[in-house]
Amino acid sequence: FLLLQISADKGLQMDRREIRMRQIAKYGIFVITIFMLYILQSTPGFMGFFGLKPVFMLPFCITLSMLDETWQAGVVYITGGLLTDLSCGRIPGTFTILLLLVCFGSIIAVKFFFKPNKQNIITFNFACMVVMLTVDFYFSFMFGGYTGKLAYYLKNVLLVSAYSSIFSILFYYFIEYINQRFVRFDAR
Repeated sequence: FLLLQISADKGLQMDRREIRMRQIAKYGIFVITIFMLYILQSTPGFMGFFGLKPVFMLPFCITLSMLDETWQAGVVYITGGLLTDLSCGRIPGTFTILLLLVCFGSIIAVKFFFKPNKQNIITFNFACMVVMLTVDFYFSFMFGGYTGKLAYYLKNVLLVSAYSSIFSILFYYFIEYINQRFVRFDAR
């Protein structure tokens, strides 16, 4: 009887170890994706449309927070926020803090207010990006005394948010695919 119990405990440990390794692989894929999106976002002229360049990392992190509400995804949010700070030339931590607040807010919104379907994800991504880019606009340009603030705001906040939130559909399918591949191993 003792021998059977030891072998059962050993089997449980292997299962837990396998689950942990699968979770590390899953979030490793998401972090690698963030780095690839950073490279694409930083490529000059990539996906440019009438002088607008999309932001890829913010919609990816917001979509991830709506579809995967585990604490391990916070590593992806922090990585995405720091890389966004790096690509925008802002003080490190600005977009990181904003992205963490928005992602945790979206987790709460999905938990209590709406389901994460495609239409809700696009709408919520747009709203979150408008809020984040408006805060960035306010602290970066309103204090600087630049002229033409309204035109800049319309182009670089509203249009960039709309253009970038369209890509959340691709991120939705990618995240759903990865989550389905690892669904058996997320259960504890």
